[in-house]
Amino acid sequence: MHFEVVVVGGGSTGTAIAYYLAREGAGRVALVEKAYAGWGMTGRSTAVVRLHYSTREVASMALRSWEVLRDMERVVGGPSGFRATGFVILAGREDAEGLRRNVEMHRQLGIDSRLLSPGELKELVPQINPEGLELAAYEPGSGFADPVATAQSFAKAAQQMGCTLMEGCEVKSARLSNNRVERLETSRGVLSADIVVNASGVWCNRFLDMLGIELPVRVVKEEIVVWKRPEDFSGEHLVVGDLPLNYYMRPFGWTQSYMGSINPDMSRQEKYPEAFNLEERVGVETAYRYGEAVSTRFPAMAHASFAGGWVGLYDVTPDWHPIIGFSRKLTNLFNAVGLSGHGFKLAPAIGMLSAEIILGRKPTNIDHKFFSETRFEENRLIGRTYQYGVIS
Repeated sequence: MHFEVVVVGGGSTGTAIAYYLAREGAGRVALVEKAYAGWGMTGRSTAVVRLHYSTREVASMALRSWEVLRDMERVVGGPSGFRATGFVILAGREDAEGLRRNVEMHRQLGIDSRLLSPGELKELVPQINPEGLELAAYEPGSGFADPVATAQSFAKAAQQMGCTLMEGCEVKSARLSNNRVERLETSRGVLSADIVVNASGVWCNRFLDMLGIELPVRVVKEEIVVWKRPEDFSGEHLVVGDLPLNYYMRPFGWTQSYMGSINPDMSRQEKYPEAFNLEERVGVETAYRYGEAVSTRFPAMAHASFAGGWVGLYDVTPDWHPIIGFSRKLTNLFNAVGLSGHGFKLAPAIGMLSAEIILGRKPTNIDHKFFSETRFEENRLIGRTYQYGVIS
């Protein structure tokens, strides 16, 4: 079967790209996914939706994505599960000036973000212990969403616009000719395309190996702990990013919270996700470390109970930002990989940007070279205010 575009990977990134390609009239589009839309790391995402970033370009992408996710039923035609609980990022003295600069930039972009003193933060969140904090930034419209519902909404909408959704379809090998991907051998037959999009997330290096290409993307582990909160801390609390204590937390329902690290352990970086055991249980040591941090900031959490957890993986680049653009080596290969923990919250904007580049449209929001793979050789890494990985 021949298509104008074949998108490999049915997570939030791949489904968004397929949707915007179909919407913008890219011709025959196929979305290839080895399991089902929303499977993989999308299904393991905590799906925080925030707008706080260190560069104007990425913050503007986060804003465009938020605009889609908050109103996805109307804009796309299916749910995202978005809930605007509010988001607050906490900074100590070493990060306060950077926080101020970022909030000023955000406000220039039209983002509803405001600075809070420790006293104002305590008024907003009575359960919090502001000791050691210099400043906080508050986004009342941010929150979290449902990652699987979002990916499946994009996939269904793309399908309704003519995209061929090929679930249960694994790419087995590729054939190259004249610096192009000539065809893909899949578990459901041979596919050829004018353009092949690699949106395979943490499996991107497996796919790139078939094509003889190497990109600076490595896989790291993130552990998520689920807490059952005590009765005096029930309710749907704000999403919290705590820079001094290295964690983030979001509510799950009325009585539970998901908690992860904002600076994952980089001591173990692997090329392939199979190096990690995704069925591994979160250990007592991790739960103790997370619990110590969160109960320092929220004393009531000293009485929370451990309710389980899971392991997720990030596909990370050296500057903790994605690679989005055409390959230098294969003229019809387009990469959208190395999402570095930002994939879900930026997915709609990545879909829009990818469609623009693939279809040769003029940039509407961001320079098409901003996320190019060439930046690593050209020493123009994307800057970040904070040295905390996921909070860039």
